[in-house]
This record gives sequence, structure tokens and C-alpha cells, in this order.
Amino acid sequence: MERRIQIHEWLYLGLGISVSGALALRTGMIAAALSVGILTGGYAWLLTRTRCGSVTRLVAAYGVTWALYAGSSVLVEWMQVPLRHQALLDWDRTLFGETPAVTLSDGLSQTSHELLALGYMSYHVYLHWALIEALCSRSDGMRADLGSRLFTAFGIGFIGYIAFPAAPPATAFPELFAQPLQGGLFMRLNESINAAMASRYDAFPSLHALIAVTLLAWDWSRCRRRFWLMLMPSVLMLAATLGLRFHYAVDLLVSAALFIMLTLANARLTSPSRRSMGA
Repeated sequence: MERRIQIHEWLYLGLGISVSGALALRTGMIAAALSVGILTGGYAWLLTRTRCGSVTRLVAAYGVTWALYAGSSVLVEWMQVPLRHQALLDWDRTLFGETPAVTLSDGLSQTSHELLALGYMSYHVYLHWALIEALCSRSDGMRADLGSRLFTAFGIGFIGYIAFPAAPPATAFPELFAQPLQGGLFMRLNESINAAMASRYDAFPSLHALIAVTLLAWDWSRCRRRFWLMLMPSVLMLAATLGLRFHYAVDLLVSAALFIMLTLANARLTSPSRRSMGA
């Protein structure tokens, strides 16, 4: 395949340039701005030296994704972006009377919490299963297609993390919950994973939801067996976003809207007429 730059790669380059500029202009943190700028330049250089859909590009996009995820909360604090969890709670209360994170989680048993925790962790299994399969594939086209869908969704989610940062209900509003979540091994394991890996302001939108439905849509057309294997764990994961107090309901509604928009945009960009125009 040719060395064209895909949509998600342009998006990641734009995020890198924007973050570098914001650090320099809003905070005066020139060293940090230069560091981000150099890393963005390195990513741009790599894109000009590798073919679209190559293993190198997929690995690079994965690395940029983790860098943006891990660094988003730090960037929010450095740039002093106002936190928005109160707005999300207010929207939930306007729509539902109370945020479902409260009404659902307080009525669940310890066994239910364990099952939801197991479902929530299935997200990491699903994501990395799909990526490992793509890395092992001989098809650059398959990697390019999956990478475009997956990392474009991630990139748009990171814009939300930085521009509209919000802490999860359990962190932002612990007083709303009558008692702590009860659970055993899977709850403790899930809490450990989130403590080690989760961003502090990753409520809006729900990337767990957006990425899971993106993978399900991909598998429906490309890998029906994995679709059926991961459907129920993904449903449990979606329920866990509310039942384990990780998200507000509006986070999921916005993620659903983003999925529909991205799906329609991808269908338009990959339509036969569009491809023939670009040929």
C-alpha cells in the first residue's frame, strides 16, 4: 500500500500540535511543549517512512494512544481546564431524575458486582485480541481499516477527555452512594487495574463503550465467531460502566452518537464511488 496518512494519524498529529501549542501559550511550560512537539515530529517522520497499514504504523498508533490516555489528566491539570463532572451529573438528573450510577449500583448484590467487574475487564481482552490478530495478519488493508476505525474513535474520545474533563461518579460524588461496592477477587483485580491504568478525568465520553461497539461492528462483518464470543462480555462491560460507578448515562449516550457518526462517515469514505474518485 502507498504511504498515505490515514484519518486517525492526521487526528493524532493534530492533537500533538494542539497540545504542544497549548502548553506553550497557556501555561508557559516551554520544555513540556517542546517535548510534545518533538514526539509529534517523530511520529510524523515515521508516517512518511512507512506504508499505510504496516505493522509499524499500527504499533505506533497504539503507542500514541497510550501516551494520550496516560497523559490526558496531567495535561488537564497543567492547562487548568475546568472540570465538568457537575454538568454531567446535572444532565443525568435532568434526563433520569438521578444518575443511573446511583440507582443501579446501590441495588446490586456482591455476586452482581463480581460479574460486572469480570465484564468490565473483558474490554482489555477484546481490544488486544483484535490488535494482536491485526499484527499477525498478512493484509495491510485489514490493518489499515481496523486502525482507522479504532484509533479515530480513540482520538475523538481523547478530545473529550481534554476539552471536557470529568471524574467518574464514584470519585467525584462519593457522598451519593449509600455504601462502598462489595466484591471479591474480580472486583479487587478490576480496581487494581483501574488504579494503575485509568485516567483521572476519563468519564466523557465512555471510550470503553465506544471502542467495544466499534469492535463489535468490525467483527460482525469480518469475524463473526469472535463477535458472538465477545457479545455477552461486552454487554456486561456496558452495564458495568454504570453499575460500577465509572460513568454517567450521558457518557454512554454521547458514545452511541459518536459511534453512529463515525460509522456513517466511514461508510461514505469507503463507498465504491468514493474509492473510484480517489483512484
